[in-house]
Amino acid sequence: MELTIDFSRPVAPMRPVHGFNNAARQLDYGEILPDFLALRPPVVRLHDAAYPYGGGHYVDVDNIFRDKTADPEDPGAYDFTLTDLYILPLREAGIDVMYRLGCTIEHAPKKYNVYPPEDPEKWASVCEHIVRHYNCGWADGYTLGIRYWEIWNEPDGTDPKIEPNGPPNWAGTAEQYYALYTAAAKHIKRLHPDVLVGGYSSCYILGKNVGGKWTPGPTDFFTDFLSYVKAENAPLDFFTWHGYLGNQGTKKIDREFAFVDRTLNDYGFSETLRIDAEWNCCICDEDTPDYRRQFYINMQNEKGASHVMAALIEMQRAGVDMAMYYDAQLWKEYGGLFLVPSLEPTKTYAAFRLFEKLYRQGTQVLSDCAEEVYTLAAAGAQRLFLLANTNPEPKDVVLHICGADAKSLLLTNCDAENDASQRLQTELTEKNGSLQAEITMPAYSFAYGELL
Repeated sequence: MELTIDFSRPVAPMRPVHGFNNAARQLDYGEILPDFLALRPPVVRLHDAAYPYGGGHYVDVDNIFRDKTADPEDPGAYDFTLTDLYILPLREAGIDVMYRLGCTIEHAPKKYNVYPPEDPEKWASVCEHIVRHYNCGWADGYTLGIRYWEIWNEPDGTDPKIEPNGPPNWAGTAEQYYALYTAAAKHIKRLHPDVLVGGYSSCYILGKNVGGKWTPGPTDFFTDFLSYVKAENAPLDFFTWHGYLGNQGTKKIDREFAFVDRTLNDYGFSETLRIDAEWNCCICDEDTPDYRRQFYINMQNEKGASHVMAALIEMQRAGVDMAMYYDAQLWKEYGGLFLVPSLEPTKTYAAFRLFEKLYRQGTQVLSDCAEEVYTLAAAGAQRLFLLANTNPEPKDVVLHICGADAKSLLLTNCDAENDASQRLQTELTEKNGSLQAEITMPAYSFAYGELL
């Protein structure tokens, strides 16, 4: 297989697709792990921040404003303490925050906070006071400059096959959500024109729950939402959806992003940011009843890590403006970054660590992909590239490097036998006006290259 990188041909700015849902903390009110901060995440989205201790007392609107009969103007009606302890270290580390205004997912038979607020205008006022606390110093607050404020999560439902207890995020109608979004977005934006508001973190952007069956194709929740927001002249600074990847791999990224991008353009939202607010690689070895156990395990090994690297590469190449991996919390099935309880970083952690090095260069340059071998290159202070092989067999790659003057290549490998801790320097050869390197990519692997 022959692949080409041309460092003389810039393509696009590097985008912050290596963000996370939540932060890695030993306790919910405890210190953020230094290894997590070392990833230099561009953004942390606060959603499902309820595990394992104290989660009923922070982030969610109903946790902060517990008495629905209270006056939204009364600072004493709010409990910000634990949420402050969560957010302050993130902002001190220079990490942007996407604050999800709404509730944590509820899978249990009895639901508590997934019902539509009785008074959307009052709920909007409560949300605006949360913004005011963190950005304007209200109620012994701060001036943290939190930019992203997301209104609710997955109001379009979820797969009924895995949610037998009913809707886990929104028990109202589509129209009730549209009205709630509009009330909150308008109110927040009117008083805080410098922040960005958006939603709605679509559960499955290419289909919906129809009569209790998850049905690909009907997308009217999305299009009706856009029609409603446009008619009400409500702001939509960013649109969020969720893109969990199964064995179909990065093709799902391309399909979903293309649909979101085209639809937003069709409805006049060309300037709206396109944000994949939840994603992970749910890779199963085979189709068996314990498939979820399989993909939880694979999220931490070379199989999941190679797919994570391929997804980061493909989201950058496709044009996704921002993305957040689900989830960085330690005691979560979807937590692919650290082994618990040792807190040893995984191969998936290494994928994010190495992608961040390319992000720091600033500019994506021309490269190509083939046969599920993915390439991404970036230029800045350094000339770097990534390769990811998501195939179950090795791939031999002849890499042609143009637009660069270099003598050798420093290569870092991550696969079943290597954990991205060793670097190997190899000489480059010149042929037909380009530099060449022959690289064997093991099954389920990725590599990071630096030109010297």
